Amino acid sequence: MAQGLVTLATAAFGWIPEKFEKELQPVKVGLEKSGMRYLLKTWVSMSAAVGAVAAIFSFFLIGLLSFSLQMEISSTIPLLVMLPPLFGASAFLGMVFYPYQRALARKRSIDTNLPFALNHMAAIAASGVPTYVMFSLLTTFKEYGEISKEAQKIVRNVDTFGLSITSSIQQVGERTPSKIFKQLLEGIKSSIETGGDLKKFLSDQSKNALFEYRIKREKYMELLSTYADFYTALLIAAPLFLVSILTVMNMIGGAVAGASIESVMVIGIFIGLPLVNIAFLLFVHLTQPEV
Repeated sequence: MAQGLVTLATAAFGWIPEKFEKELQPVKVGLEKSGMRYLLKTWVSMSAAVGAVAAIFSFFLIGLLSFSLQMEISSTIPLLVMLPPLFGASAFLGMVFYPYQRALARKRSIDTNLPFALNHMAAIAASGVPTYVMFSLLTTFKEYGEISKEAQKIVRNVDTFGLSITSSIQQVGERTPSKIFKQLLEGIKSSIETGGDLKKFLSDQSKNALFEYRIKREKYMELLSTYADFYTALLIAAPLFLVSILTVMNMIGGAVAGASIESVMVIGIFIGLPLVNIAFLLFVHLTQPEV
């Protein structure tokens, strides 16, 4: 059934990627780096179909809500004209840019796990096994996230498609979303082709990656100390100071923007402060490096 829907979407909206193929090349690159197994024409057609369904569904939903709320026609028509295309365009763009988000998630996974995977690769290479075996062993360690999947692609290209190990490494390097991992694969390929010392190369890369990882963690810990000072001043000291002032103002009598002092205090304490704290926690969570 799913394949039938994909075929129907391609038949109905396949003209879009065909007409705007050059403009949609970044989407094609995003699909390749995200690891999603979709052709450009198929994905864009599916995105357009989702956008059309979202527009149609929102049209009927807005009409139903307007009828239920007994809204006037003069107010309903502008909503029916403006909102469905907006929802449809948002759904289409969300689908189109999803591969970029997927590629960024893969990049973060690769960059985060690379120092530890490199240390493992250096240890395997030091045993003198072939490069193919090194990548084959790497696929068994799922703790390395997307790096294990990239290694699996290298092994698959050799076993299934009959590519040489250097050609396979080059192909995966061209499609990986991480520039750091791409440079590593290029270095491994170059060492194999020129007869360089792969053991020393991986050992040096491992030491550099672990050093940079420690530096990043130390910088983040220093940044957390700054965040703690900011939190203490803005979300602990400042609210206490404002509550003290509002308490005195309430005793004297007055209002803030037409609202009573008590109302302002209740809104600030039970709504304002929790929202600001949640926003601060989200900010810290989103800015922290992955471990």
